[in-house]
Amino acid sequence: LGFFFTRAEKKSLYSENFFDMLTEQTQVASLQKYFDTRFHAGSQSMLWIDLMSYLPDDILVKVDRMSMASSLEVRSPLLDHHVVEYMARLSKNQKYTQFDNKILLRKLAQRYLPHNILHRPKQGFAIPLGAWLQRELKPMLNEVLAPERLSRRGIFEPIHVKKMLADHQGNRRDYSQQLWAMLVLELWLERNIGTVSIG
Repeated sequence: LGFFFTRAEKKSLYSENFFDMLTEQTQVASLQKYFDTRFHAGSQSMLWIDLMSYLPDDILVKVDRMSMASSLEVRSPLLDHHVVEYMARLSKNQKYTQFDNKILLRKLAQRYLPHNILHRPKQGFAIPLGAWLQRELKPMLNEVLAPERLSRRGIFEPIHVKKMLADHQGNRRDYSQQLWAMLVLELWLERNIGTVSIG
């Protein structure tokens, strides 16, 4: 949840008891070892943390699952260890700046790709989550995030969540990621610890 909300949003969203349980120092335990040893990477420490965590634990997992579901064997040539080791030796400015990214890759690709492909906006594989939460998943969303249910759990302030639901379903603001995170968390908690209050 922390990824989708600012600290100010958490203060209004989390119940008082639950917010008191959290601290600024709270870290994801599985990532702590990478944060503890990131300093050898210098100014590129976050690139190193992504390489060691986000890439193998998220991006490559998705690629593997989706390709296997389609009976495809995928290879990632840019992850060849020679390429990775070479890029690790280069300075940050050769890789990205405040206004540009993938500098060397784009320079190489200019030999083979037209300008409109090389410079088009990034396009991910997003699902139409916002629309689903307004239509197909709306009944389940309203049931799971109902005020009385949230009050029993004691994590979220029902009034704030109710406003988020109304704003999202009324097309006033896209809260799809936040609502989805709360929905999944509540379903997980119900499955694993029942209706016990943890706030």
